[in-house]
Amino acid sequence: MHLKELDANLIVVLDALLMDASVTKAAARLGRSPSAVSHALANLRYIFNDELFVRAGQRLAPTARAKELAPSVHIIVSGLESLLRSKEPFNPGTQERTFRFHCPEMAELYFLPKLRALIQSEAPNIHIERSVSNTEIMYENLRRGQTDFILIENEIMEDIVDMSWLKLSEEPYITLVSKKSEWKDKKITLKHFQNLPHVITDQSGKKAGILERTFIEKGLERQNLLKASSSLAGILMAIEMSVLVTVPHLHAKLLLNHVAASDVVLPFKVPKMNIQLGWHRSFERDECHQWLREKIELCLREPEHA
Repeated sequence: MHLKELDANLIVVLDALLMDASVTKAAARLGRSPSAVSHALANLRYIFNDELFVRAGQRLAPTARAKELAPSVHIIVSGLESLLRSKEPFNPGTQERTFRFHCPEMAELYFLPKLRALIQSEAPNIHIERSVSNTEIMYENLRRGQTDFILIENEIMEDIVDMSWLKLSEEPYITLVSKKSEWKDKKITLKHFQNLPHVITDQSGKKAGILERTFIEKGLERQNLLKASSSLAGILMAIEMSVLVTVPHLHAKLLLNHVAASDVVLPFKVPKMNIQLGWHRSFERDECHQWLREKIELCLREPEHA
């Protein structure tokens, strides 16, 4: 292939398809008709001698070749945008925007206040809100612009072609029991663990999360595995029932000043919880979005464990 065969407009179309995974949405982004984008895709397939995208339900999934091209394509289009962009540097102090986060309930306590405080002096008109949208439609809300970020505790639930992910930190778990429980000062053996009721707050959707899988692998009876909707609910449930509860340390740090619970040591190593940030690729080069992502990293890259 020679450079003269590749129109810059085709690279722009390829970039939009990589971000939107949809001919219709890429066309809307570029202000072109879907047929024009489809025609450009046909030309791209001929030039690269590859399908580039294949149908996956209602969306387009990139081929291995398209994934290989993606980083270079994004750099090229970003460079073209920088040539056309105003020379005036980005100033967060002049921005008036609201960013909405789909995140666990506990993140509203340990993360959002910290982020608001961090950006307040530099960007007083950038506002942070928690989205209360249903988890089942959180990715679609990102695509529609109704949500700006997803903060996930534990594993990424899907491999979605038009999403970008950033791992922010690894958070240890801590196991607690009521201070009135008979197990408060006792050593928890593997046999005890396997037979004691145990509350967890694994937020992994329909499939079993890493904490649940680990406990089952260690022999915990399924009838003894109790799930709570949040760490607060889990700790209160465990105190009421005088049973064990395992929650992220970051959550426990906030709650232990308000509940009568003590930590206990399990007879095996518990995997850490990943905290990950997700956003739609259409915002990849949005300067304000980029700036806020950097602030989010400052908040959560290395959480303090008291």
